[in-house]
Amino acid sequence: MSIEEEYQKVISAFPNAKTIDNYISHIKLLLLNDVHLQINFKKYPKKPKVQLVNPDGQAFKNLESMVSTLKYWDKKHPHSIVGLINDIKLLLERAKTNEIAIKRELIEGVLALCKNQHPREILGYLRVERGVVCEYILLPGASTDEKSGVFFPRRVPNDPSLQGTIHSHPTGNPYPSQVDLETVFMSKRFHFIAAYPYNYASTKCFDQKGNELVFKII
Repeated sequence: MSIEEEYQKVISAFPNAKTIDNYISHIKLLLLNDVHLQINFKKYPKKPKVQLVNPDGQAFKNLESMVSTLKYWDKKHPHSIVGLINDIKLLLERAKTNEIAIKRELIEGVLALCKNQHPREILGYLRVERGVVCEYILLPGASTDEKSGVFFPRRVPNDPSLQGTIHSHPTGNPYPSQVDLETVFMSKRFHFIAAYPYNYASTKCFDQKGNELVFKII
């Protein structure tokens, strides 16, 4: 796919897109909440350079770690620029609503694991791809018992796609303890707690400060 073809697809899907310095490979467009997106794909199919700028003129940090399309870009099988824009837009939409999307088969699998391990706790990290929680990762060296779980952050691989955690509360209380807030909740962006009897109603999601987030099963 040529740069010209990618550009034509972009302006067809996003009529508000504009070129920068009259280069069709360098575009900008307005997304949600006055956030501007700039994409330079002059070396396409190599990974494009992407920048998100908020209304105050500050660029978003660690964007690549949050957008799997960028993180796993493969120039031999590149994503379309339109697809990349849609992934970034979806990320912003979910951040705006504080909604966490999680795959049905994943959450059902983790709840089944909780039931199997009861009354011991389970503890693991959650991988996010394209804005959706898609994989449970058992923490290296983690240990659990009927009252708590222990993990070692230094043993966790440096993987930006691991954005969340999940652990169980065999007691049936779906809310974080003070220990949760001071340990595991400090490590990632969002956190699931699956409480006994381990169903959707007894599962909740929180941000790092313990504020409850809405989660959507897809």
